[in-house]
Amino acid sequence: MNPFSLQETDQDKLSILDIKARDQSGRRFNIEMQMIGYESLPQRFLYYWARLYQDQIQKGEDYANLQPTISICFLNSILFPQTADYYLPFHLWNRENDILLSKDLGIHMVELPKFHQTVENLADPLEKWLYFLRNGAELDPDNLPTPLNVSAIKHATEELAMITKEARLKSQRDFSTMQRDFREEGLRLGKEQGIQLGKEQGIQLGKEEGREEGILLGVIQSYQEILGEVAPAQELSAKSVEDLEKLAAELKSRLQDRLK
Repeated sequence: MNPFSLQETDQDKLSILDIKARDQSGRRFNIEMQMIGYESLPQRFLYYWARLYQDQIQKGEDYANLQPTISICFLNSILFPQTADYYLPFHLWNRENDILLSKDLGIHMVELPKFHQTVENLADPLEKWLYFLRNGAELDPDNLPTPLNVSAIKHATEELAMITKEARLKSQRDFSTMQRDFREEGLRLGKEQGIQLGKEQGIQLGKEEGREEGILLGVIQSYQEILGEVAPAQELSAKSVEDLEKLAAELKSRLQDRLK
């Protein structure tokens, strides 16, 4: 379903759910994935539950049309340290008389850091999915352990592998682009500096060789600055054009290796 809960007035708080769903019997579900369990998280889930429950009927409709509404939160931190249980269901219950007020409210918290089951001992679908949520990145969709070799988890593992591959390719493209831009910027700055040095050298030498030497000096100094190993200007000036060309090529190669 549309994950947005509609605002009746401009002052209403907008609720955006991770997954908002309805099953064949009409029950409503809110499924949330949370990395951090902060203090007001229970209030937030109760508020989301209330909005989802309320949105089922409009003005004038019968309350009997309301269907059970279930919120499920997979939490990647521990909100209830007082218990070792990783699965915590909450209901509208009178403990003294063991009476359930209504089956319509269900809020289920799953604290992933408390789940330590090994793959060989997975006993039910919930444990299998929790193992996937904790270890999915290391699973091979073509070689799943027997307890996980079911169609739904295999499909989820394939999807995760595809998403991971796309993210890795994007990272590689971004790095290649950065690497190219870095090189081009270094060469541009080196050339600008080299031209200036070439003019100065040209004045002293009175020939085109000064400009060529100046450009090489500028490129070399730019490479050295990037590599963090700048040599004194007098040391470079004492080298021949041939030696400067060899040094520039060597520095360029080292810089390319570093950026790979």
